[in-house]
Formats: sequence, C-alpha cells, structure tokens
Amino acid sequence: MPMKNLLNAINPLNRPQTERLDARQVVNNAGGFVYAVSDEARLTRFLILGTDGGTFYASERAHTVQATEFVRTFVQVDAARALAVTLAVVREGRAPKADPALLVLALIAKTAPDAEHRRAAWAALPEVARTGTMLLHFLAFADALGGWGRLTRRGVANVYESVDVARLALWAVKYKSRDGWSQADALRLSHPKVADAGRNAILKFMVDGVLPDLDGVSEPALRVIEGHLRVQGVTSDAAAAALMRESGLPIEAVPTHLRGAEVYRAAMDTNGLTWLLRNLGNLGRVGVLSVNDREVIRAVTSRVTDPEALRRGRIHPLDVLKARLVYAQGRGVKGRGEWLAVPKVVDALEDAFHLSFGNVRAAGTRHLLGLDVSGSMTCGVVGGVPGLSPNMAAAAMSLVALRTEPDALTMGFADSFRPLGITARDTLDGAMRKAQSHSFGATDCALPMLWAAKAKVQVETFVVYTDNETWAGKVHPTAALDAYRQTMGIPARLIVVGLTATGFSIADPDRADMLDVVGFDSAAPGVMADFARGGL
Repeated sequence: MPMKNLLNAINPLNRPQTERLDARQVVNNAGGFVYAVSDEARLTRFLILGTDGGTFYASERAHTVQATEFVRTFVQVDAARALAVTLAVVREGRAPKADPALLVLALIAKTAPDAEHRRAAWAALPEVARTGTMLLHFLAFADALGGWGRLTRRGVANVYESVDVARLALWAVKYKSRDGWSQADALRLSHPKVADAGRNAILKFMVDGVLPDLDGVSEPALRVIEGHLRVQGVTSDAAAAALMRESGLPIEAVPTHLRGAEVYRAAMDTNGLTWLLRNLGNLGRVGVLSVNDREVIRAVTSRVTDPEALRRGRIHPLDVLKARLVYAQGRGVKGRGEWLAVPKVVDALEDAFHLSFGNVRAAGTRHLLGLDVSGSMTCGVVGGVPGLSPNMAAAAMSLVALRTEPDALTMGFADSFRPLGITARDTLDGAMRKAQSHSFGATDCALPMLWAAKAKVQVETFVVYTDNETWAGKVHPTAALDAYRQTMGIPARLIVVGLTATGFSIADPDRADMLDVVGFDSAAPGVMADFARGGL
C-alpha cells in the first residue's frame, strides 16, 4: 500500500462521518457515526423534551415507542438510578411537562424488580404529582401497567392522606376528572383513612359531591368548596366573579356559561401564573386585556416579569415561549378565538422567557453559536409546543446565550456554513423566523470548527445546537475540534445542545473539553456558562 494511503488511513481528518472514528461510536438515525449518551442523559432528554411530533427520521409513534422501551429497560436494570434522575429533574423544575416524569414513576412503581424501589416510587408520588390533573395522569399510566394491588391502593391513598388540605380542597373543585379517571374513582379504589374531620369532609365531597356538616369544627380550606357550591346557583358573571374573590375560587370551579369578562378579570387574582400565561388570549378575546386598559396591562406585565413569581410558580421557559408564540399571533392554536395582541404584553413575554432561565452569569469567553438548520431540524416539535420545530427552538435558545455573553457570534450550518443574521437585539419571533427561512441541506456538525479554523476566528467556546443526526461531513466533529485547537493554539471547548430525545451526541463523553446538555433544560444556560469558564 502506498505511503500516502497509509497516512490517509490513520489521519482522523480523512475519516468521513459515515465511517467509525473510534470503537465507542454508534450509528445515528441518519447513518452517521456519533456517540451514545449515558442512560442518565438520555432519560433526562426524555423527561425534558418528550417525544411529541417525532423526528425527521422517526414518526411520533416510533419515536415514542423507542423512548419508552429504553425507559422500561432502564427501570429493569437500575430503578434506583432512574428514580434519582427523575426526581432531580422534577425538584429543580427543569422540564416543561409532567407526563414523562409521571410515566417513568409509574413504570418504577408498577414494574421495578425490587419491591423496595417500587415502594420508593410510590412514596415519591405526592412530590411528582403536584396537582390533581397530574395525579389522574399518573393513574392512567399506572392502570395501563397493571391492576390495583395493595401497594397501588396504599400509594394512591397516601397522596390523599398527606397532601396539604388547602391543595386538596382546590383539587376537589378544579381537577375533578382527566383521562377517563376522576378523583372519585381513585378514592373508591384506594380507600384513604384519616382522622381529620376537615380532610374527611373534602374526601367525601370528592366522592359524592356533598359537603357534610362539621358540627362547628372550623376548616378554612372548605371555603373554596362552599364557594364552588354557591356559584352553581348564581345567574350572572358579575355575581360569579364576586364569589370567586370572596372564596378564592379558580375559574375552573365556575360553570362555563358564566365565564364572561368579569369572571376572567377575577381569575387574574384567583388563578396562578401558569393559568395567566395559558389564558392571555382568552383575556384578550373577552375584552379584559386590551390596548385601552392600562391597569390590566400593567398588572399582567409586572406579574409575568417578576423573577420571584416565575421561580415560585415553577414556570418553565417553554411555558413562556408557548405563551409568546400563541398570544402574539392573535388567534388560538386550533384557530378558535381571536384577539388583538398588546405590544407591551408581547415584549413582557420576551423578557419573561429570558428571566425564566434564572440569573445566568456570563462565562466571558469568545463564543461561536452554531445552529443546525438542516432538513432534519425542521421536523417534529420541541417540548410539545405546537409549531416549535427543533431549528426554531435552537434559535430561541441561542438568544439566551447571545444576551448573556458579551462576545458571541451566531451562524447556521447544514452542508455549508453561513450567517443567519441573528443578533442579541432580535425578538424571539425574529430569530426563529431567520433560522426557519435559512433551513437547507444535509447535516455536517463539524462545520463550525472547520469554518472557524479556515477563517482564523478566535473561539474559546463552540456551542452547537443540533439533533445530532450528522452524517454528511468529511470530518468528524471531534477531529475538527482537535484540528482547530492545534491550528489556532486555543484550548477551545465544545458544548452540544441536543434538541430531540434521541440517544446520540457528537460530544465524546470521555473528554473533559466536551459537554452534552439538553435543549430547553432550564438549568442548561447556567451549566453551559460554568463549563465555558472552566468551572466544571
């Protein structure tokens, strides 16, 4: 064999992505060789990103089956670790939706080989199922995995016996039924037993709709149920609104035919911040939130931009982004209902999106943000947000880095590298539109490093936002990073932000200069900044 061929064979820069660079690599869905993420990382991706919408290479059903089969296997192999990862994500409020965590918890509670781990999952249920809806979602998962044995009955009963009595009363009027399950069904099957008269009164109401006389025993939590019963007899939305304020009633406790403008106005005081974000359009539709009402505009904008309220309400960035996308378009996701979006509210939602990630301290390094805008990034949805494709999500996340880091440049890549025109002054809508309009070609995740080396651009931190379905390049991303470091004499680091819940990454998990994080993990920007400054 000629000397030139021998040199080419051992030179990593001559190894295309469709060939294995080292023995640890696996094949991604596009036929390229990448690295498998750890089980913990893959589970975290599932918990945060979910499987809604599927991917370019897999339908939603196929993607969901693949992910759930992985979770089933993980639970069988190491249920304790699966539970620890799930609880860490839940406790830190890192996921936008509870359903993935509820499914994992149900799999552990019903199928874990060790009874100790099943009991631990049931003990964690009150913490994971924080609302009545979440509990009923969990019951649907658990019932599909098996019948109601002793451990299931005791685990469900424990929720009703231990949840704060004021929250329980709210569940009684706000979350009566979901997914073919009702609170009454769950109570009849679980038979909770408590000595507290007030709690027993709430449980009885949940079963038969009757609030018993407590014979002079005072229980403030019953006020919301009493108000719910009284509001059934009123005939105007003004009277319903007065009862809402008097009894602290959520809007869900009011009959639908009474939900007019006054009821929605009262709900701004009695419902939480999550409800407000989800109902900005409805507030506009009924005339409460309008360009003419400065007081309401001021109340809404101050509330959604209050960092402490966002933290206390466990508001995830994707919740805010969804609110921003839906409200600004002036009509519902399914085309039902229209309103005139108030510019100040849209601007406040922009601010809330960045605030919801928490206080992120800049790393202060020179960043190159490479957004994968290849064809595979245009399919599927991120975090269950309708219309939010991975390429749009990448643009939104890149804005967080652009507004945090004083020295950052955003570019787009597929099978070539080009400017996207995204700057820190772009709105979310503007940045996402630019990413979407520039989508093109096959995926080559090595291009950010190759371009920077050729253009002699000094970069200390490469951040690549991608689905990791790279295959089209003539050089592997890891080899491209090594070549850049050698050419420029800069110990550059690589951060890979995964935007789909697959098990792949272009980051080598054994290298200290590479980091894989989950897109839209609310903790990601802080972790990325720590890594970039060398703190990890």
